[in-house]
Amino acid sequence: MRLTDWRAWQASATRTTHDGRTDITSSPRAEQVPAMLRRRLSPVGQACCKLLFTLDPEGDLPIIHASRHGDTSKILALLDSATQPQEALSPARFSLSVHNAILGMYSITRQSHQPLEALAACGDEFDALMSEALGYLGEREEVIVLFSDIAAPEAFQHHGDYPEHASAVAMRLSRSYPPPSGACGVASPPPSASASSGWVACCWGGCCPC
Repeated sequence: MRLTDWRAWQASATRTTHDGRTDITSSPRAEQVPAMLRRRLSPVGQACCKLLFTLDPEGDLPIIHASRHGDTSKILALLDSATQPQEALSPARFSLSVHNAILGMYSITRQSHQPLEALAACGDEFDALMSEALGYLGEREEVIVLFSDIAAPEAFQHHGDYPEHASAVAMRLSRSYPPPSGACGVASPPPSASASSGWVACCWGGCCPC
């Protein structure tokens, strides 16, 4: 398969970027999402929606979203509410804490009926994304894969494998033929390769340091 376009976001006040495809800001804003829905999204959710609108302007591609932790802060808030006898659990807050919440909000905004999939793979999310994408590309010309994760909530500062900053990256993938100059791709090994080698990352045109 071929990487045809990508966009990324990171919440950092100390880094800068010279690549227009990368957005570094602590307060991303998904202008395409109506204000009433947008205010319910976390910064990661807004960043993800913004990336998806950019990579899929027609809203007609299947999307696979993977996240190691999801929105842990919302889950912790729900657990805190459950310990307070006078505080009722919020159905709206619960609906935004589930693993497919971001894709749900995006599909409502886009009125999309394309396949949407949310994954968690105990740290192997990128491998899972590539495996699922290969399956989709067996029947479709293009698919979008999205990975996001949050920084550790205060309660988990010293527990779990969280990134230093919240971040997200979206990639538009297409079938690998014909490989254009400068395109990156993932391909299966040739028939003579060992059966245990699995699929491997490859480059065409020297666009990445393989």
